[in-house]
Amino acid sequence: MSLLPTSMSTDALQETNNKTLGTAAGTFPVITLPDGRKVPTGTVGALLINIKAYDEGDETIKAELEPAIRSAIPTLYKVGMFHLFAPDEWISSRSLGRSLVGRLAHDFIKEHNALEDPGTSEQ
Repeated sequence: MSLLPTSMSTDALQETNNKTLGTAAGTFPVITLPDGRKVPTGTVGALLINIKAYDEGDETIKAELEPAIRSAIPTLYKVGMFHLFAPDEWISSRSLGRSLVGRLAHDFIKEHNALEDPGTSEQ
């Protein structure tokens, strides 16, 4: 199973965030960053809730939550979360959910960098 985030539209992630946070559609709007990229607000809050549920859940719950956690990675990357807290800082023996985020971020960044500069990708 690949750890790379699945492609999810900004609107779909916003819908997932609202569902996770128990809020009505549109409560957390999609905003435009200074560089023109669009990101849904509420992603960090939803991620924190999902990490806690992942840590406390059984294998079925973990499998249900993994797509939502995975889908947050590109947005967290866009807003600079992994510049503030490197993927290695997310990996924790105390939290399987945090560790999942760290591993997903590692893979996302590696793939993202390879796409930006194909000459530097590992063979």
